[in-house]
Amino acid sequence: MTETVLGLTDQSLETPTDKVISKIKELIISGVLKPGDKLPAERKMAIEFGFGRTHVREALHKLEFYGIIKTLPQSGSVVNGLDINTLDGLISDVLNLQSYDFYSLVETRILLEVKGVRLCAERRTEKDIAILEKAHADFVEHFDTPERVSYDFAYHRALAEASHNPVIKAMLMIVIPDILAIYQRDRICVPNSQIIEEHEGMLNCIKAGDADGAGELMNKHLQGVLQFAKQRLEQGN
Repeated sequence: MTETVLGLTDQSLETPTDKVISKIKELIISGVLKPGDKLPAERKMAIEFGFGRTHVREALHKLEFYGIIKTLPQSGSVVNGLDINTLDGLISDVLNLQSYDFYSLVETRILLEVKGVRLCAERRTEKDIAILEKAHADFVEHFDTPERVSYDFAYHRALAEASHNPVIKAMLMIVIPDILAIYQRDRICVPNSQIIEEHEGMLNCIKAGDADGAGELMNKHLQGVLQFAKQRLEQGN
């Protein structure tokens, strides 16, 4: 993540993951990678970019979450089929997200996710439910691993997609990943199994078409993040 002033990026504040994203952006903008092209293997990128595979993997998860790349079964990651200017703008937005204050991002997330999950309960299809069940199962399976946050991303992305409101989905794709990354990085605590229960509760409400119940659970689910954001705000972070 980077800080920006009048659009100028302070590269010295970039995280290793952001630097990997910048490297991938260079490959796309230079034409080495074109929309539809397959990305090199994680190991190859780690060697060529000079970063660990963990940072490469985090960068790919982040780019996939924003829809900049997509993973195809048995084919690896490919650049999404968008024009170069659109991809350039999307990746720049990812890198410059730190210009927004954390508390405002969390407030916005709550407004969007509560409304989004209510729409999800009203509009979900059988296909949506199957995707949500798979995302929840993956999250539970990886809950005690370093990949937990990535699978948390995937569950909330599935909720956003099942709202069938592309504007809500697009806005959530901007705010969620960095909120979760900052929360995980700065909050020193053992993951609470209550998160699993809340995810499952929302899923059950969605299956039952209970929009009110789903919205209430989502609001409760995000209160911990909101309190954390308030603490950071009060501490001047």
